[in-house]
Amino acid sequence: MRCPRSLLSLLLVPVVLSCEASKAPADAEVTVDIDALRADVAYLASPELDGRVPGSAGDEAARAYVAGRFEDLGLAMFSDTDRYAQPFVDSEGRETANLLAVLPGTDDDVGGEYVLLSAHLDHLGNGRLGANDNASGVSALLAIAEALAAAGPLRRTVVFAAFGAEEAGFEGSAAFMDAPPLEVDPSDIVYNVNLDMVGTYDQTGTVDALGTMPGTYGREVLDGLVDAFPDLDVGLGDTSDMSDNVTFCAEGVPYVFFWTEDPDCYHEICDTADRIDYDALLSIAGLTSELVAALADTDEDLAGRVDAGTDVCGA
Repeated sequence: MRCPRSLLSLLLVPVVLSCEASKAPADAEVTVDIDALRADVAYLASPELDGRVPGSAGDEAARAYVAGRFEDLGLAMFSDTDRYAQPFVDSEGRETANLLAVLPGTDDDVGGEYVLLSAHLDHLGNGRLGANDNASGVSALLAIAEALAAAGPLRRTVVFAAFGAEEAGFEGSAAFMDAPPLEVDPSDIVYNVNLDMVGTYDQTGTVDALGTMPGTYGREVLDGLVDAFPDLDVGLGDTSDMSDNVTFCAEGVPYVFFWTEDPDCYHEICDTADRIDYDALLSIAGLTSELVAALADTDEDLAGRVDAGTDVCGA
């Protein structure tokens, strides 16, 4: 990454950006903090939304909320989306949508390559509100989007994707790949960074960064980042078939999937906003910001690695 400033500082307090390589305005400020994370989780996991079940009123409200946040950040849209929404019908006949926002890359050579940051928006309903699964991931994605947008342009394009119908079998990410936006050739997606259940670090004292097998570029980047986050124990090296990363891995796209275990409340009614470890969630968002920025700005030939199968995703 060209800019030496830690993006974690953008998440913690208002700062003035002065990194020359980012080309950000000298007076640019960002005020994303732990209170913003709390507010996003509280709304997305509120009883009124009842778990954001695909096709429900809660799902519609959650999608409108995320679209509004993308809009406030000034993020671009794909030309064939409607206020960031990519509608689809899931396998149960429910009308829902993915929410897709874009931070365009600026490099003439690699600006058409995509680093995709994803988190699924839906959950199960019937009192299962899904604070950790996955209001935590969507809230972290929004914090990261704000930090990266404020930090200035990157070489590759970053796509922020809040996928629908993940609980039904990764159907939102599949819909994205089956009928991608007009500007996206799926073969140009060079990395997927996925956030799913990142709010219960305190349950086991570990956040797993799955998909980071030795030899992958994501592992190489994280090996150089984790020491800057001494409050996090980051588990490296394992694979996963538990979330939307599966869709991209099936097409040879490498991934890093951040996940915290929730042994007591996974898919249960007790998965509520008051249980979220917000301090660790902020740090996980900071680490993820650094990773996404490094992937988007690296001189490494990520497309060549995908074509050559160098970064075998191993889901």
